[in-house]
Amino acid sequence: MIRRAAFFLALFVLLLSVLVACTNDPSPGSPQEDSAANAEPYIIGDRQGDWGYPSPYSAYPRGPGYLRMYYIFDTLIWKDDSGFVGALAEEYNFDPENLSYTFNLREDVTWHDGTAFSADDVIFTFNYLREHPMPVADISIIEEVSKLDQYTVKITLERPYAAFLNNLAGVVPVLPEHTWSGVEQPEEFAGPEAVIGTGPYRLKNYSREQGRYHYQAFPDYYLGTPLVDELLMIKVGDPQMALQSGDVDFAQIEPEAVEILEQKGFLVESGTHDWCLKLMINHREEPLSKVEFRRSLALAIDLDELVARALRGHGLPGSPGLVSPDSRWYCREIAPYGFNHREAVEKLETMGYSFSDGILKDEAGEQLSLELITHADFAREAEIVGRQLSELGIDLNVRSMERSVVDSYIRNWDFDLAISGHGAVGGDPETLQRFMVGEASPHLNARYQDEKLIEALKHQSRALDEDARGKAVCEVQRLHAEAVPAYPLYYPTWYYAHNERVEWFFTKDGIGTGTPIPLNKLALVEQE
Repeated sequence: MIRRAAFFLALFVLLLSVLVACTNDPSPGSPQEDSAANAEPYIIGDRQGDWGYPSPYSAYPRGPGYLRMYYIFDTLIWKDDSGFVGALAEEYNFDPENLSYTFNLREDVTWHDGTAFSADDVIFTFNYLREHPMPVADISIIEEVSKLDQYTVKITLERPYAAFLNNLAGVVPVLPEHTWSGVEQPEEFAGPEAVIGTGPYRLKNYSREQGRYHYQAFPDYYLGTPLVDELLMIKVGDPQMALQSGDVDFAQIEPEAVEILEQKGFLVESGTHDWCLKLMINHREEPLSKVEFRRSLALAIDLDELVARALRGHGLPGSPGLVSPDSRWYCREIAPYGFNHREAVEKLETMGYSFSDGILKDEAGEQLSLELITHADFAREAEIVGRQLSELGIDLNVRSMERSVVDSYIRNWDFDLAISGHGAVGGDPETLQRFMVGEASPHLNARYQDEKLIEALKHQSRALDEDARGKAVCEVQRLHAEAVPAYPLYYPTWYYAHNERVEWFFTKDGIGTGTPIPLNKLALVEQE
């Protein structure tokens, strides 16, 4: 009897222990499971890898470089998939009579080192940028930045500026005065103090050689707790294989991988065509300085063939006005040049060239020779464009080199023709100025000094009414199409695959000034 009682007691204890174990085992979606998922690093794969040290002055001046910086630093406002939202500024108001914006700053913000954020940091940032210009933002339009109280700032403009929110308030990374006030050479400022921000993530480790960025969640982020504790951006050779093997959670993929990855359960997304590949033209040198010659080059390039062969059909032919056809700012009155070899030859013949036996000769009887430079990513495009221009009778030498070298050659006008590209052609139209005229972003900019085009760009910049601005932007595109200071070749369709751990989205008008990548940092924040 005693033995039977002992047996039932032991059985009861065993069943109780099993019940307790089952109760402690986290069910799907439970807090324990969510915590475990958050603790697992989220890894973003990238073919290039290194985009510079992620401080405001050291990040490489292209969209992915700034993107890595914006995970650490915040701006006054930001954008989500619908438009502007508050960031360091909770609210803002515009006074059209005085051309001033008043920003009501959040009072619960701290820097990554625990120091309290205030209006003094905002004032310091804009004053610092006057002495040390930052490639991402031109603040010359700002007349004055004044502090109304500890958490209120007023920014007064010199003239109407339609793009202020998109290109300045939503782009300038606010710097901590207590770490930057003594920095005289911001491009050389590196190390932990250079990456103290207010953003959702802190930089834990960076390797230029490996192209590796390791971020740690900032638990006191004012917008809410970051969804993943650790975020890594790493260099990968084959994004498709890295996704399938579980080495990364997110990567940009080739079109051929879309169906395969979808069948394996990955979510594949594509956005608008906000990135443009261009034929850069040295219009300061003969014969490229003549508009009729540049138009002949445009007529000799078959953009449909380029999209079909280089992109396997995954993209749109370029518009001579530069703005992407699916942008809300696109001017439908702009007619494409189209491919017309005969017309191209006729234009050249009216300029004094002769075309016989497949050779284009100048008035002295010499064959015209030009050089086309590009980097490895666009070797296929250079081959196709090179062949098409050679069929015009030009002796064309194609050279491939590193991306940074191509940028340097373009910047220094040390080229004839170059194939390169940039984003932001679907963002705010003010960005067009950076790609058409002036000296900003010289490795991406046609830098065409035409008074009519410059005035048209100024006019659209001052138009605060959206309908009036749309007409002004249309005129900008028309003038660019006529002058051909650079020739847009295509807008690729980009595909991104991920395992749905994070609900990424495409930002309205692109991240910052127009970066068309779905890695908006707000997707990583569980807003409270």
